[in-house]
Amino acid sequence: MASASFTPAEAQQPAAKSERSATLHYTIAAGPLGSAIIRFGDQAGVQVLYRAALVEGKTTQGLSGSYTPAEALSHLLSGTGLSFSFSNANTVTLAPVGKSADASGTDPATTLAPITITTAKDGTTGYVATRSMGGMKTDTPLIETPASVSVVTRQQITDQAAKSISQALRYTPGIVAEQRGVNEDSLEYLYSRGFQANTYLDGLLIPFTGFNITTRDAYLIDSIESIRGPASVLYGQTPPGGIVDVRTKQPLDTPYHDVFVETGNHDRLQSGFDFGGPVAGTDDLYYRLVATGLTTHTQTDFVDQKRFAIAPSFTLKPDEDTKLTVTANYQRDPNAGAFNYVPAVGTVLPGVVSIPRSFNTGDPGYDSYSKTEASIGYAFEHRFNDVWQVKQNFRYLYNDQNIRHVGDGSSYDSTGTELNRVAYNNFGTVNAYTVDNQAIATFDTGPLSHQALFGFDYQYIQYNHHLYYGGITDPASPPLSITDPEYYQPIPTPTFMLGTSNKTRTEQEGLYAQDQVKLGNATLVGSLRQDWAQTNIVSYKDGSVTDQDADALTGRVGLIYNFENGLAPYISYSTSFQPQSGTTDTGAALNPTKGKQIEVGLKYQPTGWDSYVTGSLFDLRQTNVTVSNSLYPGSVTQTGEIRSRGFEFEAHAFLTDDLQAIASYTYNDVKNTRATASIQDNAPAGIPSNMASLWLSYDMPDTMVPGLKVMGGTRFVGKSYGDPANSFKVPSYTLFDAGIQYDFSKVMPSAKGLTASLNVTNLFDKTYATCTTLVYCTYGDGRSVFASLHYTW
Repeated sequence: MASASFTPAEAQQPAAKSERSATLHYTIAAGPLGSAIIRFGDQAGVQVLYRAALVEGKTTQGLSGSYTPAEALSHLLSGTGLSFSFSNANTVTLAPVGKSADASGTDPATTLAPITITTAKDGTTGYVATRSMGGMKTDTPLIETPASVSVVTRQQITDQAAKSISQALRYTPGIVAEQRGVNEDSLEYLYSRGFQANTYLDGLLIPFTGFNITTRDAYLIDSIESIRGPASVLYGQTPPGGIVDVRTKQPLDTPYHDVFVETGNHDRLQSGFDFGGPVAGTDDLYYRLVATGLTTHTQTDFVDQKRFAIAPSFTLKPDEDTKLTVTANYQRDPNAGAFNYVPAVGTVLPGVVSIPRSFNTGDPGYDSYSKTEASIGYAFEHRFNDVWQVKQNFRYLYNDQNIRHVGDGSSYDSTGTELNRVAYNNFGTVNAYTVDNQAIATFDTGPLSHQALFGFDYQYIQYNHHLYYGGITDPASPPLSITDPEYYQPIPTPTFMLGTSNKTRTEQEGLYAQDQVKLGNATLVGSLRQDWAQTNIVSYKDGSVTDQDADALTGRVGLIYNFENGLAPYISYSTSFQPQSGTTDTGAALNPTKGKQIEVGLKYQPTGWDSYVTGSLFDLRQTNVTVSNSLYPGSVTQTGEIRSRGFEFEAHAFLTDDLQAIASYTYNDVKNTRATASIQDNAPAGIPSNMASLWLSYDMPDTMVPGLKVMGGTRFVGKSYGDPANSFKVPSYTLFDAGIQYDFSKVMPSAKGLTASLNVTNLFDKTYATCTTLVYCTYGDGRSVFASLHYTW
């Protein structure tokens, strides 16, 4: 370890109370100084400004141990002839000893053009994120994470005008984000590596039960992480394909204010505000208040969408070692948008008639879709010393939904021009309590540096669900002509309760441990977890009670090596489990399905560039899948297996100071390798084998059009099978998106903070659809136009 004395030039940092006084653990290998500075910025969570010429040819002896950021940087710069100074809590500039640096990190005595390396506190610059909380459940650089993790940043969400979690993931590899087409704004079915993914909010599970699907308006979201592959070792019962972790906007320690108004086609009107900063008269209390309201028609006839959402939060930070953040959310959708399925014939398959994209298969006099979501929780953390810190995250969540629709699973009559419809009524509530307790130890054992994580989490979810179908014990609903539809017909209220109507209570306890061990440039991650799950089901139809217990041991091991040129190859093996309800042919309770994956990949984060590139190959298998047996109707065994293998590529990069790019490609081969004869070797419905996307954003130089940003992207989604029997294919489609933004302050300094934007998704109004069976297809969004005005101060 290098030793260094503090020269006056090296100790220019002010003594104001800030996060840079906190002691952190650093592991930075000896070698080129430029690479070491990048690592320092990532691990310290600060912004480092300097000219590339300052570090050329210079080396450092590296660093390993616990230091304040100032101490760590002093050690790294020892003997290099460079000094540093903090301009604020999270920004530091480098300069030759005895000279000063301006705000851009440029030595005024030279004429060399400045090159700026910027690492924000969360490792994010524009579309480029370099850190993740979800992948390891610790704040870890992506380049040191032996797993596939993608981060959608706040700027990407804004620039692409994403209005939901699904839309924000359109340009992310491995994710089928919009399998339910226009339904995805309120019914977010996300698929990762061929399996439906669980969604988490700030690291805690959002229950996915029936159609009680909790969503978040995109304006309330700060970032989204896609963590692909089995994640049970840290999160408990999860599908093998991965999870999506949504990060909400948190309280700020500096003042921030944003108000906006937006309009668009379908008579869209949305507005909102985002205020945050220190509470007046305090230096340890911060707040955030975000709210938005929306009213719009939709592309489906007679269907509207209305929403109001508000998310208050505050952070109390009495000292540098203790922090408590309390968050709440309320979102009310009295009109939650389209719940409108169409048959494959007449949409993706030829029929006697074609069904228009705007066609409503239901009836506006009967149909309704509403939902209410509310939650409150907190995140507490305390550091005892240089080694130990503890965290506890808790949330209570409530969800209520009601869906009435008369076009569910519609099929044609004998003429092929009218739809025979089924009335449907689904309503339910969810009450969920989730808590995650963590203890983190950072220490060294000889040449090994450890970050050990120990945790215990608990989930309690109660789901009350009622489902009624018409036309069984009551008169059938009237048919609907495609060519001459008659709406506001009398629809008999469904009275037949399906057997899936029940009250379900699920509890899960999990103990887990993880160690991130560093030796030089290598990082080895080992994790192990034991889960216990209990399910109690009370049938509303016949009063029967079913109790079921399950337990599972899951694990993960991964190795990644960081070369000095920015390349980082890795390999990992991980497992998962999901409890199942029901019994086998023998009457035995179903065992949990199990997942296992081996993955190899290569990451690249070149020195001196704001960019992050990753590619991965994976082989993923889910076993204990239930398959039908011929012993008697409804009999099942657990001999099935689903295999998913493929390749994913992703790049987020500043190609120049003004040009950003996002590129992705996915190849995913998913099939039933052991299944009932009718679906043996078939692919799951709605999962394309190929997907690709490209997005570019260019800030016009002041010499051309000052203040103007132009953006555009394209998304390709390949063919997929439309039903489990693979009896037909859904065509591929390619969509184009475009946008412009204008910063008025570039030509009117008095208008600082005022920006206007115009976004168009599906620019050429391509008609496309997705299908999961012959009678359950959904049209995708046609051309959507959004024009907004933001004022930020």
